[in-house]
Amino acid sequence: MSERFNLLDVRPEHFAAGVLNPAGVILTWLKNEDAYWEYKGEPSPEQPHAELSGGGCSNGFIDMPAILKYPYICEILGRELGKLLIKRGVETDWVISSPYSALTLGHEVAKELNAVFGFPIKDPTDPKQKRMLWRGKPIPTESRVLQVEELITTASTADEVRKAVILNDGQGKLRWVYEIATLVHRPVKVSTFYSTFNGIVVVSLLEKEIQNYPNGTSCPYCAIGSKKLRPRANWAELTGA
Repeated sequence: MSERFNLLDVRPEHFAAGVLNPAGVILTWLKNEDAYWEYKGEPSPEQPHAELSGGGCSNGFIDMPAILKYPYICEILGRELGKLLIKRGVETDWVISSPYSALTLGHEVAKELNAVFGFPIKDPTDPKQKRMLWRGKPIPTESRVLQVEELITTASTADEVRKAVILNDGQGKLRWVYEIATLVHRPVKVSTFYSTFNGIVVVSLLEKEIQNYPNGTSCPYCAIGSKKLRPRANWAELTGA
């Protein structure tokens, strides 16, 4: 890898005219922070693969909080995602995001779209910390609502966010924006035209095909003898660095 640079030195004014290649910039920043890895070639017993936090397997790893922890990076990417949404004609009254990794990004997108920002909390009574609850005043009836996430892989987190909002919408009259916005979309297969997520169009700055193999399913990497490793704890061995 090329020489590392300090992301604290990156400023919004460096991108006053916009980010020319958002996907390439995101990848560069992720790699700079040891936050991106993908399996090269066919499954091999000599090359390890990634173990997911839930115990499953994957041929890729993306750690968005590693770059969003830098306030100016979050501002730059939030502004860029907001501009893309505006270009697509998206208008909204509210932006909502999941706790906790997407909160600062959602706030930046809301600024760009001149919208109110809100978010649910994780249900403290749920031992798995998956279920979410909306706290505070309900979103006003007839409000347009856009969901923004930092990364979309599976339906679980995004669905829980929507459930929390919908359960608090007593009259069922919120107007959900047709798109769901994210910095990075990790589909099993990239669509030729546009990707969808539970029937909703996904608007992203970066889209990468990455395969996940949940617990209980057959993993071709394990089957051939590839060692599975937790990326953060075994970065050097996983990447061969």
